[in-house]
Amino acid sequence: MIRSMLAPLAGALLLASCASAPQEAARTSYPATRTMDHTETHFGVNVADPYRWLEGDVRTTPEVAQWVEAQNEVTRAYLDALPGRQAIVSRLQALWNYDRFSTPVARGQRLFFTQQTGLQNQPALYVQDGDAAPRLLIDPNTWVADGANAIGSFHPSPDGSLLAYTVQDGGSDWRIVRVIDVATGEALADEVRWAKFTPVEWHPDGRSFYYSRYPEPPAGEMFTALNYNHAVYRHRVGAPQSEDQLIYTRPEHPRDSVRAEVSDDDRWLVITVSRGTDARYEIVLIDLNARNAPPRVLIAGFENDYQLVGVVPGGRLIFLTNRGAPMGRIVTIDPARPQEANWLTIVREGEHVLVGADVVEQQIFARYLQDARSSVRRFLMTGQPIGGELTLPGLGSAEGFRGSPDSPVTYYSFSSFNRPPTVYRYDIREERSAVFRQPELTFNPDDYAVEQVFYTSKDGTRVPMFIVHRRDVTPNGARPTLLYAYGGFNSAQLPAFQVQRLQWLEMGGVFVLANIRGGSEYGKAWHDGGRLLNRQNVYDDFIGAAEGPAPSISPSRAAQTAVCLWAPRSISGPICSPRRCRWWA
Repeated sequence: MIRSMLAPLAGALLLASCASAPQEAARTSYPATRTMDHTETHFGVNVADPYRWLEGDVRTTPEVAQWVEAQNEVTRAYLDALPGRQAIVSRLQALWNYDRFSTPVARGQRLFFTQQTGLQNQPALYVQDGDAAPRLLIDPNTWVADGANAIGSFHPSPDGSLLAYTVQDGGSDWRIVRVIDVATGEALADEVRWAKFTPVEWHPDGRSFYYSRYPEPPAGEMFTALNYNHAVYRHRVGAPQSEDQLIYTRPEHPRDSVRAEVSDDDRWLVITVSRGTDARYEIVLIDLNARNAPPRVLIAGFENDYQLVGVVPGGRLIFLTNRGAPMGRIVTIDPARPQEANWLTIVREGEHVLVGADVVEQQIFARYLQDARSSVRRFLMTGQPIGGELTLPGLGSAEGFRGSPDSPVTYYSFSSFNRPPTVYRYDIREERSAVFRQPELTFNPDDYAVEQVFYTSKDGTRVPMFIVHRRDVTPNGARPTLLYAYGGFNSAQLPAFQVQRLQWLEMGGVFVLANIRGGSEYGKAWHDGGRLLNRQNVYDDFIGAAEGPAPSISPSRAAQTAVCLWAPRSISGPICSPRRCRWWA
């Protein structure tokens, strides 16, 4: 059965539509949907599920495919008749027609990255040998006719000679792991199935890798059977999957998930064990220098978040954790003496949320959320700060800053509401950023203003929000405004580029992102402040955003301002007159 669950304000918009739309929708004749007699008993309660047949895969179940097609025909007939729609479609296609690059991964003398050109369905994988021009390695756009299959992730071997990549089939969480020879582009015979929720981590020998998988589900139950007994395996290149070695699993806790990483010094296999969806983990170690070494628990309890950062010369492991530090700190742990009393804090908890860290050129690049925007700082391996905050191109989101402990350069990607991701190369020794790859655009990002303001919610809490608009537009409450918030699941909403939003701005609208409680913008307290018995704070924060904090937004007007569909400048006047729009929040 297709289920629709609306989590209150898990994603919230302030919306409006033309008054005529509901009347037209009422006259629409929808295709009939067959029901079936199907009941299941859960915890002693009989639950009817008359639409269970819609659980079928649209690719392999003809009746489901026909139902979807019939529903789409109704939708298309309505949407295609909207005046001005084609002008919007044409402009969206033009805005979407730019290249998207991922942050490169360096291995040996090679750089690996994805590039999605123009209107391609899926990004393709490229490799660059030294200073040579990049060459295409894998193009998933040729795999299936509907373009729905993609490269889920890619993982070059330590010397860059081999590359393991995962195949994502039509949006499924299942992955197939395949291997390619980078120099020749030849696909090897390796095919690893039933991988799920997994990284692919190469063994230091460069001829085998670790991955996580579930047991093969019963025939016909690939998408319906519950998955238990997640396990880490080791696959040797050239060998059949049937010979893969089981490394670690927890049969006594079949719901646990496990994933493996290799420490920077190639000494330890670090296994992170999760239970549920919260960032609370146990850490297990296996000594790769000892033959058949048994796994041992380094950190127990499922109480806190732990992220492996690197290794201090001498062997202590570096972790980012929120244990005893809700905003995050960086500690070192001696595998021989892992008790908390022996931990050393090298980067203390600060006023901003520490969200990630990596070791490059024997420096720690620490990534923070500072009022819901990216901030990056560097530290020596002893924890001593190096300079101040790195200069970023503006208010936005920066990702990357990864590399080997001895690499003199690192790469990162920066984006914001008004600019798609641009990849930068940061020279650590010269302390200088330079553009590495950037897309050619059909608009000028500088034509749009991105500002951050703060407002006071009902209980006095200070809440940040971003306001984005064309520079010749004044966000005074009279402009159609799209207000968005999320407020749940510990998910931070950061400055990000979306073509749909850009066209809204181009047509004279205002976009507002409110960083309401329930997310992770200010750490655990911000998340807890919007969940369970504190859920009302989420609604109050969203209402406060609509009322507006700044003199440029009139509280009396902003609370009534909402979305109405406006045409591009090439069309005279709005598609629907604001006087005919119905407003609601």
